[in-house]
Amino acid sequence: MKNKLTVILAMLMVLTLSVCMTACGDKEDAGEDAADQQTTEEQQDTESKPKVVATIEGIDDDLSQYKPMQIQSITLFEDGSVAIVPIEDLKKNEIKDDSEALYPFEESGKVNEVYVVPYGNDGYRTVLALMEDGTISAINGNALIEDHIIAVMDGVAGRDNFTAVEEREDDSGHYIVGITDDEQEVDLDFSLNF
Repeated sequence: MKNKLTVILAMLMVLTLSVCMTACGDKEDAGEDAADQQTTEEQQDTESKPKVVATIEGIDDDLSQYKPMQIQSITLFEDGSVAIVPIEDLKKNEIKDDSEALYPFEESGKVNEVYVVPYGNDGYRTVLALMEDGTISAINGNALIEDHIIAVMDGVAGRDNFTAVEEREDDSGHYIVGITDDEQEVDLDFSLNF
């Protein structure tokens, strides 16, 4: 009788251990499956986000020379979109939901290059975008600095053959020049109607 009881107890222990080991194995498999799923989701998020081409930061670092734009950073993405991260009053005026960035050139088309350029002699700056179609779009600098709002002007100077934008300076102050594909220099200040 004692031997039968010992055998039954041993079989119960083996059965209990096998059930526990099976349950642990299922948990490990479930953990591995969850980890695999999280890795796949992270890869899809990374693949769905466009790659960063250029970022401009420290925009308001030199306030001894320039008036604050209230922009933390500007990022140009590979898909031609531009994200501006506003701060202070610009953020209060322009962000109406829980997003962190604005996409001011979204309706203008795809951006090839983005610039922060000074103009005049009063410390004003603006943001210009050289578009894929050779046009230039600009954020109105006065509205940005004085009213803390973003107002985009498309087709600056009425041309579609710009290849670059340069800032220049002379005795009267800063001015902005658009370079065309035939190397003409077009003064953009008058077209921007600052």
